[in-house]
Amino acid sequence: MSGPALAIMAREPVPGQVKTRLGPHLTPVQSAELYSAFLHDTVELVASLSTYTPFLAFTPPEAETFFRQSMPPSVSLLRQGDGDLGQKLYSVFRELDQRGYSPILAVGSDHPTMQPDHLEAAVERLRHCQVCLGPSHDGGYYLIGARAAHRCLFEGIPWSTPQVLQATVERAKAAGLSLGLLEICPDVDTIGDLHRLRLEVQQLVKRQGAKVPRCTWAFLERVNPSTSL
Repeated sequence: MSGPALAIMAREPVPGQVKTRLGPHLTPVQSAELYSAFLHDTVELVASLSTYTPFLAFTPPEAETFFRQSMPPSVSLLRQGDGDLGQKLYSVFRELDQRGYSPILAVGSDHPTMQPDHLEAAVERLRHCQVCLGPSHDGGYYLIGARAAHRCLFEGIPWSTPQVLQATVERAKAAGLSLGLLEICPDVDTIGDLHRLRLEVQQLVKRQGAKVPRCTWAFLERVNPSTSL
């Protein structure tokens, strides 16, 4: 076995194709800049830990050159594959499973306040459970981990709805898979989320030992909340 692996699910930060729900408060270019900040902070966090082998699972396929040039050499690239989010996630899990990695974890790229403790707790939880989920405030999850690639965790899930987490929990239980939950970590989709993020990052800056998402913080300091936000 190759040990634990963690994949960041990422899109190319093209204006008009990422963080679209932040309009009209942010322009398409600003939304893409913010997503790019989220992504770089997530990569920096993931690459800073030695608990697992880091991967970046990217889409679209033609963005490989962009990611190869912008990612650190310690992070290997994977193509997400076709289909909906469930199919993409299962494709990543299956690929890493076939390479001999276990457990396998996947995280989103829009959870900038995620901390090392979240990721280390997930690996630890998977020593005792077959599946691990990190809930987000919107009813989805920021992290999913499993000891093997279980197709049932990704099929028939109502993606992009508040029922994602509950549906995944039910799928795991129906398959007889033991399940562990992590602490909640917020994601950022709406302008309300972005206002909350500003306060949360300010708190991280003041908290000793916290991992501050420096690219996200730089963006939030640069963007004027009285105009763009």
